[in-house]
Amino acid sequence: MSDQEDSALHELQQAMMTFAYAMTRSQVHATFVATLDVKVERAGVSLMRVLRRADEPMSIGAVAERLLVHAPHVTRQVTQLQAQGLVERTRDAGDQRIQRVRLTPQGEGLVDQLEEELVERLRRLLADVDVKDVVATARVLRLLSDDTRPANQGREGGAA
Repeated sequence: MSDQEDSALHELQQAMMTFAYAMTRSQVHATFVATLDVKVERAGVSLMRVLRRADEPMSIGAVAERLLVHAPHVTRQVTQLQAQGLVERTRDAGDQRIQRVRLTPQGEGLVDQLEEELVERLRRLLADVDVKDVVATARVLRLLSDDTRPANQGREGGAA
């Protein structure tokens, strides 16, 4: 690799670390949920976003795999979100031992609202950035994210 390539990779690594740190801070989360009627923890928001992208109710285990966490963590979050009326649990038709989770209409609305706010924020922040650069950045971030997932998980982070 050339010095220029090494320098670019170091710059990318530093930018990713700074961004990752910023995105895990409670102030960022608080900004996103400040306008909502309910208070949802960061982990709950991530869980709800996974459920919103799912075509059907997901098992606790599948949600845990997608979030790269252990099932008991998901179970705790689901219990909290269920108490707020944002998700509901059902038993798997084929195996009653398996619980499936899906968003309620209120939960769907909440996720949609958060997604709209995030897109609007990105629109403002990236107003002067060429759309080709945004697409390239998304492609690179997806590639880097895919590399952190276990081999049995697909591109969107779900079971392949």
